[in-house]
Amino acid sequence: MEVKLPRRLFNERGFSLVEISIALVIGAVGLLALAGILGYVMTTNRFATDISIATALARQKMEQIKLTDYNYVQDEAEYNLDENGNQVTGGKFTRITEVTENQPAFNTKTVTVTVYFSPSMQDTLKKAVISTIIYP
Repeated sequence: MEVKLPRRLFNERGFSLVEISIALVIGAVGLLALAGILGYVMTTNRFATDISIATALARQKMEQIKLTDYNYVQDEAEYNLDENGNQVTGGKFTRITEVTENQPAFNTKTVTVTVYFSPSMQDTLKKAVISTIIYP
């Protein structure tokens, strides 16, 4: 007994080696583009996190100043801060508090808190700045 295969099976052709190679090259180019985008997204996300932390550190200092007696508010510099405002070895943030007396009016102080950070070692310094005016 002889088994006959349908004629249709013999007429169908598979993919050639050239077609498969072209598909692999197109897929590789797409994956490389995605890898480049991923690196950019990770860098941007880290910067957004750093600017949020810097802003929180500036706000934290401003709240401390608002609770301080008017006569004791003065310039201050804090170096090597971590994201919680604690001084640690190798901290990424620097917080500078500048107080200008009798500005914009007599018997007032303009307080500016600036937090500096560098997203990476080769970048220039970035900063977050908050200002307020206090009076006795």
